[in-house]
Amino acid sequence: MFNTDADYVESILQQFGIKVSLSLTLQARQLCNDSRQLQAGDIFCAVAGTQQQGEHYIADALAANSSLILVETSDVSKHGLTHQKVNQAGDCVEIISFYQLNKCLFALAKAFYKSPQAHMTMIGITGTNGKTSTSQIIAQLQESLAMPTGVIGTNGAGKVDALIPIANTTPGATELHSLLQAFVESDQNAVVMEVSSHALAQGRVTAELFDIAVFTNLSRDHLDYHGSMASYADAKAKIFANNNLQVAVVNGNDETAKQWLAEGKIQNALVYGRDLTVKQFDNYVHASAVKATKQGMSFVVKTQDDEQLIESPLLGIFNVDNLLAAISVLLVRGHSLSNIATAVKEIKPVMGRMETFQSAKLPLAVVDYAHTPDALANALQACREHCSGKLWAVFGCGGDRDKGKRAIMGQVAEQYSDNIIITNDNPRSEQPEAIANDVLSGCVKPENVTVMLERQQAVLHVLKTATNKDVVLFAGKGHEDYVEIQGKRHQYNEREWVRSQYTTGITQ
Repeated sequence: MFNTDADYVESILQQFGIKVSLSLTLQARQLCNDSRQLQAGDIFCAVAGTQQQGEHYIADALAANSSLILVETSDVSKHGLTHQKVNQAGDCVEIISFYQLNKCLFALAKAFYKSPQAHMTMIGITGTNGKTSTSQIIAQLQESLAMPTGVIGTNGAGKVDALIPIANTTPGATELHSLLQAFVESDQNAVVMEVSSHALAQGRVTAELFDIAVFTNLSRDHLDYHGSMASYADAKAKIFANNNLQVAVVNGNDETAKQWLAEGKIQNALVYGRDLTVKQFDNYVHASAVKATKQGMSFVVKTQDDEQLIESPLLGIFNVDNLLAAISVLLVRGHSLSNIATAVKEIKPVMGRMETFQSAKLPLAVVDYAHTPDALANALQACREHCSGKLWAVFGCGGDRDKGKRAIMGQVAEQYSDNIIITNDNPRSEQPEAIANDVLSGCVKPENVTVMLERQQAVLHVLKTATNKDVVLFAGKGHEDYVEIQGKRHQYNEREWVRSQYTTGITQ
């Protein structure tokens, strides 16, 4: 638990030009800029966001017994002005105006929590696909090589085998630094975290946070937010500090990365990939002789200094890319390729990422989070490598998100699978039928497509219909345990639902 007294808080505020005398009895617990997460004793940072204004939640902060409230002002002349109100517990609470609080929030949290990132190796991963898998592979490998590692990302925060859910893939500044401080207190050697394009575009994190910055790939996603692929790419590129203090680990097979490298936009790079033209690079991690096996994937890794056979229990050629990224990070951290190869053999599939379920009488079922055209294509191609019968694709598209990718998802499913079931993903405020029709517009063979919007029913239908030689990909939900419809999350854990059919028999 991170607790501070009045003198400490005063000293932090002085660093930002605010001189104030706080109550001697003040015991501040954490910084928090989300009123829904406030606990007694927290300092509430009432920032001015793009959609919500923190000052509107001061009453909630008082009701939650906050110990101090910092409220954003755009008027520099009001910086440091204070007044008082009484919280629910009857304590007098200072409310301090803070000029451009949102802009200063990262620096404020860093100072408040005593720069916890300085005590660990910080590894940031960005890209359209592969962030979650790569981050958890890195964490698993480092743990097996006696390097305790914290994880922050889509599946939650904490140790890789004991993740606690968090609201955003990349937390905001106050939550992030609170997590990092907790990692320091639990003696973590490193932190590996997913870095979303939204977080980079909004400045919630900056390149200077990361000792190692990993770029996996770029394909269509989030255009509802970024507007164009160029803007999306620019956001992703913000993870690179381009100095000798940071090592950039970059996918040399990705077209955007190739362009950045050719234009000199990425400095101090270690380039990884399959079938690279290695003479172009001083530092590389190259995979060749890639083979799909019954157990997973095997390939030969070659660096400028070493060569080693890698045998992995993970399915799919795209997991070769994820493994290469992870191997590259561990090489940067000083591990030998032979020790890494030994550790790779013990990797467990990432929850909801090409997670397999098998039975002699049922098809091979694969649950994956793929929810972009590129990710769906990769997942289906990976499944095809292990399929001797027909390949089924069961998926939907999220509502209130990039509508332009829906028809493309239909095209991809038709190109790479034999049978398609279009179902709900998270329709949110949209009508599920309208989303399904958007997906259908990309399909030219309707005889191979079934629309079955109730997702649990769709899963049962396919498992009853497919043969034991078939492979079924359930795409889109992955680790999620809900379906969101009209603002309400309905409990639905696809992994557990599929697992139950394989352990207790198909529900009739």
